[in-house]
Amino acid sequence: MAKSSVYLRHHLHEVPVLLIPCIEGRPPTDGGAMAQAGLWGSILPAVWSFMLAARARGLGTTWTTLHLRSEHEAAKLLGIDDGRYTQAGLIPVAYSVGTDFQAAARRDWQELVHWNTW
Repeated sequence: MAKSSVYLRHHLHEVPVLLIPCIEGRPPTDGGAMAQAGLWGSILPAVWSFMLAARARGLGTTWTTLHLRSEHEAAKLLGIDDGRYTQAGLIPVAYSVGTDFQAAARRDWQELVHWNTW
């Protein structure tokens, strides 16, 4: 995964479309996990649906947060009111090279799922 991230960082300028999903409001600083979950939980399903729809049309996407270290600079460049809107990520969109996708290696579910205990 790290290798893919480094590759993307070096080739991001070649991507024809970059989607920056935004959500109205800023992350709460005092609301705890529930407030954070509410904020992100309202945009993640929408972006995921977009990504699935893109894939169905032969387009590749990935969720990145590469630019968020410079969120305020990106907002200024793009004319986003960063006092009112939060950038949730950066989604490169392009036709993928090849279609020989395969399932990624996964850990056994029994290592990850807990039932009535941790």
